[in-house]
Amino acid sequence: MTACLLLVAEDSPSTLAAARYAVDLAHRLGARITAVNVIADGILTDTVTRVSGQPDVGARRDLAGRSVLAHVEQLARLAEVEMETVRLFGDIAERVLDEARRIRPDLIVLGRDDAPRPGGRALAPWADRILEFAERPVLVVPGSRNPRRPATP
Repeated sequence: MTACLLLVAEDSPSTLAAARYAVDLAHRLGARITAVNVIADGILTDTVTRVSGQPDVGARRDLAGRSVLAHVEQLARLAEVEMETVRLFGDIAERVLDEARRIRPDLIVLGRDDAPRPGGRALAPWADRILEFAERPVLVVPGSRNPRRPATP
């Protein structure tokens, strides 16, 4: 049976680092990847649309999710890694955990943004929930730069 990685492919800078790591790992292991992009519920879209007055916010969020998946697919294709993409709607953590229960991956891979978060948190709240409730191993890949790394003299 072929190993499977579940990549959380959100529209964030950390997704690229996580995608590169997942593709490299899948290539080395002969594994396949399922990349999941979740469009969070419409509350954010509705709020931004109302505040900004721009009616195309939902379409832009949809396009951003599709673009992320297309980029990850290209990375996989170049590495000759089998990939499936899944677009879901709803709560990010819940949908990722549902997908993990459905496909039972050997590893869930997600990115960690290096930007500081309120309260010193390292992960987005949805990522914390995935770590807490996942029934499969989870790998958190740091972003492309680490502001906590000491400066070189």
